[in-house]
Amino acid sequence: MIEKLNRIFIASACLAGLGVASAKTLDEVRVQAEADLQNALKTLSETRAAIAAERVPLSRQINALKQETRELRRQVERGERAQDSRSVSLDALEERTRGIREENEYIGGLMTEFFQSLQAQMTASELQRHSDRIDAVKEAMDSPDIETDALFQAQLGGVSLGIERLGDRIGGDRYEGDAVVPSGDLESGSFLELGPVSLFSSADSGTAGFVDRHGVEVPKVVSVDETLDAQAAVVASNGEGPMMMDVSLGDALAIEGAKETIGQHIQKGGIWVMPILFFAGLSTILAVFKIVEIYRIRLPELSSLSSIIHLIRQGDQKGAGEAAERLPWKFSGMIGEAVRFSDQDKELVEEVMYEKMLEAQPKVERFLSVIAVTAAVAPLLGLLGTVTGMINTFKLITLFGTGDARSLSGGISEALITTEFGLIVAIPALVAHSLLSRKAQSIMAHMEKMSVAFVNGLPKARSEKTYL
Repeated sequence: MIEKLNRIFIASACLAGLGVASAKTLDEVRVQAEADLQNALKTLSETRAAIAAERVPLSRQINALKQETRELRRQVERGERAQDSRSVSLDALEERTRGIREENEYIGGLMTEFFQSLQAQMTASELQRHSDRIDAVKEAMDSPDIETDALFQAQLGGVSLGIERLGDRIGGDRYEGDAVVPSGDLESGSFLELGPVSLFSSADSGTAGFVDRHGVEVPKVVSVDETLDAQAAVVASNGEGPMMMDVSLGDALAIEGAKETIGQHIQKGGIWVMPILFFAGLSTILAVFKIVEIYRIRLPELSSLSSIIHLIRQGDQKGAGEAAERLPWKFSGMIGEAVRFSDQDKELVEEVMYEKMLEAQPKVERFLSVIAVTAAVAPLLGLLGTVTGMINTFKLITLFGTGDARSLSGGISEALITTEFGLIVAIPALVAHSLLSRKAQSIMAHMEKMSVAFVNGLPKARSEKTYL
């Protein structure tokens, strides 16, 4: 920087000297230049001194600013670390919140499953007794706008009901209510819930017995035998007494009560069982008729054909015709026509016999196509009933949901029973059609075999005759 100032002062002096060179002498210029140089050097010296005097404060100020910059940078770094720390804490908090929410949903699902299982285990009398509490829990669970806390409280109410029920059954719980007795009347009496066993004793008629636990909406009393009923009456009325227990816990009674007649089973199948049964009856009648008809056809032996050919070779056409008439079924007509034209060309005899075979074929194969159609249509009708039953089931699911399986049993029964009956009809019809078709083909093959044997047995040398 000092060197630049020297150059500036020297250049300024030179320019000043050049400006007055024309008016002054060279000595004056030199003196003036020296004076200017001394002034410039003095100014330079003063400037250097000022710069030196200002350098230390400026250096201190720069160092202070650098220190302040470093401190601000550290503050920024601390702020960034604090912000990152807050972000990590927020993410951890959100993750924890999500985990708690998922845990709550899992616990809520368990309580819902427990409540549904509790309803399935309750008897009809217990469902009636606790209907208010059960309906309150159902309403909360089915409500789409309910708060989470309110839903949890309702589900906890269902769990509390299950715990209370368990305690009552362990110690024995007796209460009043109404039940349907074996006579079909609705009577009032006392219920006794003891462990897995439910008893009822009527106060009106004295009827007593086990309470049916399976698939009933109104408590239903099942009578087993007189001894057990008498014991049940004493225990249900007094709360104590000797009692034989059902080791199957009511399952044996439920299985026995679930047995149904064929008519009841058909009725469960719905409307599409009727056409299936119609085709079943039709195919059965036709199959029996064809079995009687087709298996009564006797097939003649080839030895009887040999005697007819022998008579033809001897020229006894009348005797051959009489022998042909003694053949069974359509064979007599076919061979009889062949004997009548036996003195003609073999091609004509073949055509005559083929014509008789064509006349016999429809009689052999009649009604077989109807049986085949039955075998094909019956499973299709069963499939149609299946589709209809499933549509009804989905409609019920739309209306009532999937909580009550009994409301869905009608559509499912219709779906499965129609398929069952369709297969029951189709399989025997298919087997009958196969056997009868094979028998019909066997009869036609035997006719063809006899026609070939007859033509081959005719004399080879034929006398030519002219017919007008």
